[in-house]
Amino acid sequence: MKTRKQKVRWLRTCNGLLSGALALLGFTACDSIGGDTPVEYGMPHADYEIKGKVVNKETQEAIGNVHVIMKPMDGKEVNPSAVYDTLRTDSEGAYQYEYSNFPQDGFRIVCQDPSGTYQADSTEVTMNPEGGDGHWYQGSDSQEVNFELEKKSQE
Repeated sequence: MKTRKQKVRWLRTCNGLLSGALALLGFTACDSIGGDTPVEYGMPHADYEIKGKVVNKETQEAIGNVHVIMKPMDGKEVNPSAVYDTLRTDSEGAYQYEYSNFPQDGFRIVCQDPSGTYQADSTEVTMNPEGGDGHWYQGSDSQEVNFELEKKSQE
């Protein structure tokens, strides 16, 4: 019967051998395969900018402190596993969203007034990044999305 010390020594030996084998495999995974371009680890990414202004539909006055929620989309559906970013408009009703990450097909933008004075509104924006390097960087795209919110009816 093996003692505890023998079991621990056996596990450490196995772990050392496996770690060494994985390290060797990792070094050869980045070598060139039949060409001049090395195989690389990475993730495609793109840069996006969405900016705009939120105003009162009737008076065209800026509305400050409104929540603008950015929901990344896959195809025509909102990606349920994505992280949604929430912005707030400044005193002049302006907002600006900058996103640099995995390429998205677009965003559903939801505009909500936390005070409850204005009705919520939303729109979908399709993003088409251009100017990428042909490898991991897919390029950039910038869109302007303005909202005109209506006051809620007093019932």
